[in-house]
Amino acid sequence: MSKILLSKLLGLILSLSIIFFGLESSYSTLLFLIIMLTIGIPHGSVDHIVAFINPKARRFKSKFIFYLVYLSLIIANTILWIISPFIGLALFLVISCYHFGETQVIGFHNTSNKLLNFVVGANILLSLFLNNIIELQGILNVIPFFSEFDLSNFNRVFFLLVSVSVLMISVINFDIKRKVPLYAEITILYMIFYHTDLLTSFAIYFGFCHSLPMLILEFEEFNEKNIIKFYLKTLPFTILSLIFGLLLYIYDSNLFTNDNVILFIFIIISSLTLPHVFIMKDFVKDK
Repeated sequence: MSKILLSKLLGLILSLSIIFFGLESSYSTLLFLIIMLTIGIPHGSVDHIVAFINPKARRFKSKFIFYLVYLSLIIANTILWIISPFIGLALFLVISCYHFGETQVIGFHNTSNKLLNFVVGANILLSLFLNNIIELQGILNVIPFFSEFDLSNFNRVFFLLVSVSVLMISVINFDIKRKVPLYAEITILYMIFYHTDLLTSFAIYFGFCHSLPMLILEFEEFNEKNIIKFYLKTLPFTILSLIFGLLLYIYDSNLFTNDNVILFIFIIISSLTLPHVFIMKDFVKDK
């Protein structure tokens, strides 16, 4: 059994345990924070190494330029969220659709088909949000036109079926090497999204279907023999990410209230994702 498949099975086992014992409502925030701190943020915390590991893919003449561009994108994205949450969210969704899809198809198809990458990622996010649309509306009350929608007649079963149907229709014409296993994995994700809340759904997907597989690929690419030694390399950027969150909190502590904590977390994820996507694009090529 491959290590990547094992990571996804661990996510599935955790999901079934959460659903069976009904724990997501009580521990979703804690679960999310644990997964983000131990897997989510660390998987992007070696970007400064990944950016220079492949000489053919180098875009930066020096590490100074890398850090300048990387940090500038994070700051610019944060400012964009502050100025216009709607544009910030839209940018995050577009970038995430491509990035999540690009890494999701690894093991099922090569990553060269950009349209396939975007469609797969869009389907995953579509299902994640549709199956938790009422909760999402409460979080994004800073976007007026979205908060005004009447979702009182919302039917989650209908949108679960819509998610599966859109997946089948939109991807059916792509020539995917391992089409059935890809369909099966994403459909299982849909069921998890249906049975768990937004934060738990995102934590399970982001942690065990996206971040942990990427950490495994990075570990193998670096030819490290000691997993602990490799993991220690992720700590400096992980700590910097926490400092970034602290500075954002100092700037506007109102974001980190019970009503806004999820929005606060997604702003941080969005800002860290923007530069990370460009680094990983070369890394996952031919994977």
